[in-house]
Amino acid sequence: MVDRKNVAVEKMDRAVQMLKENQIDMWMFYSRLNQDPSLELMFNTDTKNEVLFVLTAEGDKMAFAEASDAAGYEAAGIFTSVKTVTPDTIMKEFAAVCDEKKPNRIAVNDSTEDSRCDGLGLGLYKKVCGALGEERMKALKTGSYRMLEELRAVKTPSEIAIMEECSRLTTDIYDALFARLHVGLSEIDVGDIMMEECAKRNVITAFGNPPEYPLVLLVKGGMSHRKPNAKNICLPGDMLVIDFSIRFNGYTSDIARTMYFLKPGEEHAPKEVTDCANGAIRAVGEVMKVIKPGMKGYEVDAVGRQSILDSGYPNIPHSVGHQVGLEVHDGGTTLGPNKARLSCQGVLRKNEIYALEPTVLQPDGLPCAIIEDDVILTDDGCRLISKRQTALIEIPYREA
Repeated sequence: MVDRKNVAVEKMDRAVQMLKENQIDMWMFYSRLNQDPSLELMFNTDTKNEVLFVLTAEGDKMAFAEASDAAGYEAAGIFTSVKTVTPDTIMKEFAAVCDEKKPNRIAVNDSTEDSRCDGLGLGLYKKVCGALGEERMKALKTGSYRMLEELRAVKTPSEIAIMEECSRLTTDIYDALFARLHVGLSEIDVGDIMMEECAKRNVITAFGNPPEYPLVLLVKGGMSHRKPNAKNICLPGDMLVIDFSIRFNGYTSDIARTMYFLKPGEEHAPKEVTDCANGAIRAVGEVMKVIKPGMKGYEVDAVGRQSILDSGYPNIPHSVGHQVGLEVHDGGTTLGPNKARLSCQGVLRKNEIYALEPTVLQPDGLPCAIIEDDVILTDDGCRLISKRQTALIEIPYREA
């Protein structure tokens, strides 16, 4: 298993480069009660204590932490210095660093665009101003959003390795499920099987605390985002859609599958069911053919959306795709319609990872299909990191 410490090293090294590129002298990450989401990404920590990390364009990687955390940071061996502080002394130490380094610009994590980049709370900012002087801090402060958004979105080699394994485990769990499915199971029963298969592999589902069931939807029971229902029973001739994410080594996957329960004596699903699944499969393939760095989110969305329309199905009521990383929906560029939101106008970059999900959703119990796979952007295209669904999954007729 990849050591998450390696991710922190890669992220801090890239952050130092970005400081140089942007002519920023220093970057402060100041948090308490784990309010800054970037701490896990940048430093592999989820401490609830008051903590300060300082990176400089000169290559300093400093940690200022309470005694219960400082020993661990020292043992990690990834910081150039670790200093034990208390909430009363932490800003005195930061002021001393600023007096020594004399920065002209300090990046801070505040953002009106993305909560994942808005980790510096007002109370802690006031403490910084109290230590440096409000006017001085106003003159020094610059937003870190652009740098932090890129650091979260563009995956490092260690992150890619983790997410490839996460996707492999997800499709492995699906394969185990397909072998266990039979008529007579409820949506809850299907969810229980998936939770059992997660436990066998020492992973958890990515939503909820405690972890929640995946999205298990018999089409006849409705396709809204809802919890599995014990009254919805898998019967011959039913379509089943599952949207499933796991959390492995801190990172997530997002993969959906569509299947059909064959009736006794039935060799294949009816044409309208197969056509529906193929419409979604075709749309994923069309997106994979064109997606590449340099495109805008809405340009990719238009390809998947048009493919669904060309197959004769209703317009997709959601985005064609989204970034995946520490969270299932991990911010950054969204593959959605132009002007739907600012994130849809973002530009795609190499080593970003996206879940692609152009779907067929129809009313009144008509066939529906959600087929979702994860890809990483390469120099001039993409490659799968999940095992792709290329045909409707047909579950042979069998009873318990």
